[in-house]
Amino acid sequence: MHSNVIPFMYAALTELTTEPIVGTTTVVIAVAIALLVLVLLLPPPKSLTRGRYWSLTALRIAVILLLLIAMLRPTWQHTHQTPRRGVAIIMADGSRSMLLPSGTSSTSRYDAQLAALQASSDALARLMQTTDLKFYQYDKTLQQIEVDTAGRVKLAAAPTGSETDLGTTLSQAIRTEQGKRVAAVFLLGDGVQTAFDPQVESQEAARQLRDDFAAPLYAVTIGPVGDAATSKDVAVQRLDEQFTVFVKTELVVKSLLRMRGYVGRDIPVRLTLFDAQNRQQVIGEKMVRQPAEGSQVEVEFSYVPQVAGNYRLQVSMPTQPGELVTSNNMLDAYLTVREGGLRVLYLDGDKRFEQKFLRRALNSSPDIELDDRIIDRRARSRWPIELPQDFQDGKYDAIILGDIDASALGEKNLATIATMVEQGKGLLMIGGRSSFGPGHYLGTPLADVLPIKIDRLEGADFGGQERDQFFIAGPIEARPAADHPVVRISPSSDMAAAWEPLPPLAWANRFVGVKPIPGVRVLLETARGEPLLVSGEYGRGRVLAFAGESTYRWQMHGFEQQHKRFWRQVILWLVRRDDLARDEVWVRLDQRRLAPGGKLRIEAGARTAAGDPIPDAKLDVVLVRPDGKRQPITLSSDRKLQSGQVQLVESGPYAVEVAASQNGKPLGNSRAELLVVDRDVELSIAAADPAAMDALAAWTRDAGGRSLALEELPAMLDELSQRPQEVEERIEREQLGGSPSTAWPMLLLLVSLMGSEWFLRKKWGLV
Repeated sequence: MHSNVIPFMYAALTELTTEPIVGTTTVVIAVAIALLVLVLLLPPPKSLTRGRYWSLTALRIAVILLLLIAMLRPTWQHTHQTPRRGVAIIMADGSRSMLLPSGTSSTSRYDAQLAALQASSDALARLMQTTDLKFYQYDKTLQQIEVDTAGRVKLAAAPTGSETDLGTTLSQAIRTEQGKRVAAVFLLGDGVQTAFDPQVESQEAARQLRDDFAAPLYAVTIGPVGDAATSKDVAVQRLDEQFTVFVKTELVVKSLLRMRGYVGRDIPVRLTLFDAQNRQQVIGEKMVRQPAEGSQVEVEFSYVPQVAGNYRLQVSMPTQPGELVTSNNMLDAYLTVREGGLRVLYLDGDKRFEQKFLRRALNSSPDIELDDRIIDRRARSRWPIELPQDFQDGKYDAIILGDIDASALGEKNLATIATMVEQGKGLLMIGGRSSFGPGHYLGTPLADVLPIKIDRLEGADFGGQERDQFFIAGPIEARPAADHPVVRISPSSDMAAAWEPLPPLAWANRFVGVKPIPGVRVLLETARGEPLLVSGEYGRGRVLAFAGESTYRWQMHGFEQQHKRFWRQVILWLVRRDDLARDEVWVRLDQRRLAPGGKLRIEAGARTAAGDPIPDAKLDVVLVRPDGKRQPITLSSDRKLQSGQVQLVESGPYAVEVAASQNGKPLGNSRAELLVVDRDVELSIAAADPAAMDALAAWTRDAGGRSLALEELPAMLDELSQRPQEVEERIEREQLGGSPSTAWPMLLLLVSLMGSEWFLRKKWGLV
């Protein structure tokens, strides 16, 4: 729509425009002039006096002018301008690395930071007049700091942060300003990232600042720049605190090394194993080479433990020529080697709910190691599949077959499974559209292994309702048919009462019968007596055939413990575990490596072999200190476990020992070791990292971001406060006739004028 601006202003920020109904303003005015000419040139009636003629003409001209105004649609546009306050973010380093020398004098980096902020107080006060100031202190977390109206920052007297996380804290600081204009971000610190596993990488946080806010980042590096001559150092920077593995299972130990000042030099790295008597054994040694200055190198060791127990691992590098800091040359971790770990292979044809929840239930047992594999039905051209070498070597204790057709495994693999069971391994087949008879297992080596009968029609190529005859429609209530370890899902002796509240199964395979041979038993059945779970033996091995495939419903409806217990007992029975009645005492530490003064959380408890907690177990917990003194610890108790917290001040090796009893009868003992390391990662890196700070500022270069010297901070803050404020404009438009408040008066005026003209003409005899 065409718009014309009439060249006069009602106020500095008010203008009058027109929006003609048709054409342009010129066209509307021309139409009005034409109407005026017609009115003026129209000859008056002879009976009218001159005065009456001009009265009618005046009314007609008024109507034309009113129509002209209505056709032009005058519009008043009011522009309200208000200053828009931006947000300036200042982040000051509060980690312990700021206790190191600043490099320009004997003062610490933290004192240099405080002095720079004090010198900037006037500039901060001026900046706060036009900009909202957010001041934070950061280490691994972010803490907002108060700034008074005089620009004085109320920082702590000394830094205490044990780690530095640049990316996560920067991301948190800018995330709270979504929807606002960020004028600038000032990042003060030495630029050394010491947090091992940040939630947000520093480069990602800088990219967020650029993309989401288009704001500059000013990086202010505090501290000396290291070089190969002044800051030679090798350090074991990262090593997991805890490893758990079964006997005779390969353990992979990965560690991250950092080197400075030894480019091109081969440096030995050693992995040492310490047993409970502190006897040591070197189990791995490698040479690593620093590819570039300040680079990090990952080293990997492998080890196969032969004896169960608790051990300590240590990754270490010897002291290098010219190295000043040696406390970071080694790092310890703890290794728990479990005895009797069970290996289970689970093969299924689809990622079903049953597969997901069964896998989760078995993985919750520390003595069961589950390997699972989905065999894609869409890749039938590649059937039969190749199974892992560990399967070929017979290293699995039990095999679970889910909804998988016999042709996917092939005659060779099925024969191998049959041989494994005959030699003492366990086999479980779970219900499915491609299990048992419908899965074409009749005539395969597993047909003789399974404890159920298979009809030849089950594998026929039926469709629709004819195929449904081989399945039981749900809901199906599973009822125990025999007293057996597998179906004891509750400590109660009343198994029927324990199974009654469980949600029914969605459907199940229909077994045409069970084999009438010794050792075959029906363990679960439907309300109509149809078998659901059948046990049997083949050679020296045990076999279970389970017609259901929806026990996940139990866990989804609040019966998680029953679900876990059922599947754990299935596996334990299959592999002939003779220690089903053995109770377990356990202790869990939230950390295995702490700094002096750190707080250790301890959780402990006792449970049955089925995984049920023993709520009335009495626990005696003792903390063994580095000097050998034993300190009793009191834990608070709930139904499943006992927990507590203790502060560890001295450095050195500690141990937590737990002895459990029930009604005066010993249940067992457990022990967990940990190490308090007097190694401050913040103080182990002497040099600042201006390159990292420069890289962050470079992300916002287009918005003006750059690196600053500490002395430039006051001037930069002053410059920011003197920049013209952005103005937020709010435009209001009011059109004549565009609202009832103006449209009705115009209409009434038009009707009045036309009515008056008609009334006069009638009165004077012209109508």
